[in-house]
Amino acid sequence: MKLLAIKPSKWLTVSLSALLLSAAFLGQALAKDDFAAEGERRAKLAGSELLGKPAPQRQLTTLAGDKINLGELYGNKPVYIKFWATWCVPCRQQMPGFEKIYQEYGDKLQVIAVNTGISDDSNSVGAFVKKAGLKMPVTIDDGSLARAFKLRVTPQHFLIDKNGHITYVGHQDDEALHQALEQVIAGNHSNGPSGNAQAVSGSAVVRNMAEQASGYELGAEVSPMSLKAHDNSDYPLPSAARHGKATGLVFFAPWCEWYLAESEPKTAKSCQLVRERVEQFAADVAADNATAESATVDNAVQWLHLSSNLWSTQADLVEYQSNYHTRLPIVFDEDGSLFERFGVTQLPTIVFIDETGKITEKVSLRAPDFAERLESLLADLERK
Repeated sequence: MKLLAIKPSKWLTVSLSALLLSAAFLGQALAKDDFAAEGERRAKLAGSELLGKPAPQRQLTTLAGDKINLGELYGNKPVYIKFWATWCVPCRQQMPGFEKIYQEYGDKLQVIAVNTGISDDSNSVGAFVKKAGLKMPVTIDDGSLARAFKLRVTPQHFLIDKNGHITYVGHQDDEALHQALEQVIAGNHSNGPSGNAQAVSGSAVVRNMAEQASGYELGAEVSPMSLKAHDNSDYPLPSAARHGKATGLVFFAPWCEWYLAESEPKTAKSCQLVRERVEQFAADVAADNATAESATVDNAVQWLHLSSNLWSTQADLVEYQSNYHTRLPIVFDEDGSLFERFGVTQLPTIVFIDETGKITEKVSLRAPDFAERLESLLADLERK
């Protein structure tokens, strides 16, 4: 079995109906254990370079408004951080056990549930926490903690020993995790030097998430940059100093349509809508330019899809293009820096940059008029 080129239906543990749906479209689905094994493989691969190193320091704010300074925790007690999302089926399955760990270990272990913030917000997270009866501290990431921990799947958990070093990274709630928990609580597991971990490099300096820059907003001018698609083609973005093509950016994930079809159907349908409408618009423009005598490349709009790195690899994007027959270039945001730069957490999000480099539209699914604004944008472009 090739793990690096699996089809989208092979990424996560999903319900039987979702498996049948994806199997009909994408082929034979993997068994439940194979989904979990693939998540474990991806989690460990992404976290392998973190083992034994000082854990990132941040100041977190919980849904209840409490402050948690990770830098002050390190060196005092072990920490168990689990990244999760409300739409993630295995996250939901693991939450009762996660809450049980929180209740059983008490002051011996600091448990923190970090919602990824990807296609979630305080309303969706708060509703889930209330329904699940969670008492543990819950915080919503702005993306900075996920980048620091090299998050690649959900759930993904990290154990940090009493010296503030990462000792375990995983995806499954299995025997290996519980053995690692016992070891880290007993103080028998440290991959790093002893001593308080607060004296770390500048890359792990304490930062308040609430004070992080939210990224480019509507009306902002985008600094010159060049984006490289997964086929190695370069796509420069315009700036006020260098006029060029207008650019439409579609922030998405290759699993958005099929995986969220059951757990978050509104999001799944919106991802499908954007893909179909933008692909069709780009095809129509290309056809018009091919027949217009005065048409030039400089007058065209370039559309790019920017993929999240969550549950995504370059191979997954190749599969996505093949399965959905897409033609537009895809840029893989492997380190999450583009989502950060544009302040994107919701899927899908559309950012339109005019030929002078100014953002004239930025809208995500969280906007009640998302579909209308998409259609209005495309209609305006068609009239130009």
